[in-house]
Amino acid sequence: MALIALDDPRWAELQHTYGAADDIPELLANLSIPKGERADDDPIEDVWEELWSSLCHQGDVYSASFAAVPYIVNALPVDADSDDLQFISLAQTIETLRCHKGIELPAGLEPEYSQAIQRMGKHAAVLVATRQEAWKTSALFAAIAIAHGHTPMARLHTEIMSDEMDQAVNIFFAEVTRDD
Repeated sequence: MALIALDDPRWAELQHTYGAADDIPELLANLSIPKGERADDDPIEDVWEELWSSLCHQGDVYSASFAAVPYIVNALPVDADSDDLQFISLAQTIETLRCHKGIELPAGLEPEYSQAIQRMGKHAAVLVATRQEAWKTSALFAAIAIAHGHTPMARLHTEIMSDEMDQAVNIFFAEVTRDD
């Protein structure tokens, strides 16, 4: 299968939340439209909302999710900025859920899928080196962790909100000192 071309009829054989994934190629193609060339009546937020709800809905991922990841990562803007977080977060969340649920990668999606996860981690590493809001830094750390195969660490960064991090650290240290 490898990287499925966006015009390949096999997208209809893949599944997402709502059934056949034949609508996903148009959404993925839309990700590559530069901000300045996007029509006012076609906001990128609508594309992201549809991709998230189709590919990563309520903690579930699908065959189309894995086929879409290389396209999502390939659409990352060349010049790194914090607007890249949607690209990184969706790919990272799909991989985190796949690992956490023990879902095997569908046959034929290698090596493009794994290479995309590695590129996502490298891109996140560039962004984390710049000053970010706490929640963005946590999301970027999660992407780096998943690219290195550290799924539990990635889940920690995505499950604990940045405003809960101090409380989580305090609970951890209270447990550590109680055990001493």
